[in-house]
Amino acid sequence: MMSDKIGGGETLMKPTKADEVVEKLMLGLIPDEEVKMLIKDQLQRRTDWIYSHSFEQRFAQLHNIVEFLRGKSAVTETKDYNGDEHDIPIGFAKLTLGRALKFSWSYFEDKSSTLDDAEKAMLDLYCERAQIKDGHRILDLGCGYGALAIHIASKYPYCHVIGITDTTSQKKFIEEQCKNQNLENVEVILGDITKFELNKEFDRVMVLDVLENDVSIVNHWVLNGKHISRTSEEWLKKLDDNADEAKAIAKDILGSEYEAVKWINQWRTSYLHAIELGEFNNGEEWVLAQYLFKKKY
Repeated sequence: MMSDKIGGGETLMKPTKADEVVEKLMLGLIPDEEVKMLIKDQLQRRTDWIYSHSFEQRFAQLHNIVEFLRGKSAVTETKDYNGDEHDIPIGFAKLTLGRALKFSWSYFEDKSSTLDDAEKAMLDLYCERAQIKDGHRILDLGCGYGALAIHIASKYPYCHVIGITDTTSQKKFIEEQCKNQNLENVEVILGDITKFELNKEFDRVMVLDVLENDVSIVNHWVLNGKHISRTSEEWLKKLDDNADEAKAIAKDILGSEYEAVKWINQWRTSYLHAIELGEFNNGEEWVLAQYLFKKKY
């Protein structure tokens, strides 16, 4: 935004060209292909910067990002705990995710795989690589709508799974799903995983998108970024196919048609970004990494 002083010292903010583009983007006024071109351009600029700078320069930038995130975390911790503020409405999740409601990347074994197939394939891959055995006690940190917890409980009936979520709606949903599927080996705890302490021992701790510093790596695997792209394509298709219903849910939450349209297009833009991110450089630039850890003694 640009500013000018007007009478009495009041500041008048003038929208810049970038502000106008963002506004059009949030209102869905820019065609998808044009958005994709803009994203590709930004990704290319980012990789050009990475490969044209020294290790020290790249490390300094990474350090700045880490410090920024630490500061953000510290600010978050000063607020009163209210996990539901980051909750994705279950009605919306059902419109855009697969049957398991897995809100992380899926594994497409071949071109004929559906989103539901790919969700299950990735969940099976987690279990295989974590070397889960029937009878294990499993802790699922940040369990979302229970895709992994329910999958493990169904696949290994003698496992006991404890899932931790920070939203009451997710806890209620998982408990309802377990009741409907007659699963008695799942326990859901409401809490903040960054502060939560549990005085129990587990055979496996499942964590998606978080790394701990008190463990050592036993094994690791890398999946091509095209799985990111395919997952996001499927999410976008489902969202577009259910656009009216999704907008109605957003309007009910946000209170206006204008805000609902912006909210839906924020999701669409994030999906478009992930599609291009995963496809970039034939899926070899931004990839999925999976790690098997063991506790340091």
